[in-house]
Amino acid sequence: MLTRRDVLTRGATLLLLVPVIGCTTSSSTPPPGPGGTCAGTDVTSSVDAAHLHTVCVLSSDLTNPPPGGVTYITSSNGEHTHNVTLSAANLTAINGGQTVMVTSTSDVDPINGAAHTHTFSINKATGNGSGDPPPTGW
Repeated sequence: MLTRRDVLTRGATLLLLVPVIGCTTSSSTPPPGPGGTCAGTDVTSSVDAAHLHTVCVLSSDLTNPPPGGVTYITSSNGEHTHNVTLSAANLTAINGGQTVMVTSTSDVDPINGAAHTHTFSINKATGNGSGDPPPTGW
């Protein structure tokens, strides 16, 4: 059984390490840019377990990929999210105009109790944040 001192010591150590680990290898869902939009490429997942998610891949991560890659948290749907991890090579490929397919983590949907993943086809935004060309007339 842990003593109160053990819990406080371990908790303080964890609190000190989390920011260091989080800042060196991953990002999370970025705050929206001006007007509540994604500050990069906004991507919609495949439909799995009767729903989908979105993820925002930051332009800054595409133009300057962190060596350890990044992990983003998807939008919440059905009271759950997923993680999407992109390596530095993935980010470089996307920035170079290629399409990268990645699969999210497998997470349980608390509504139906089923674990599932989503697939994301990610390419660099070309004008409207979705990776699609802007509509005619823009």
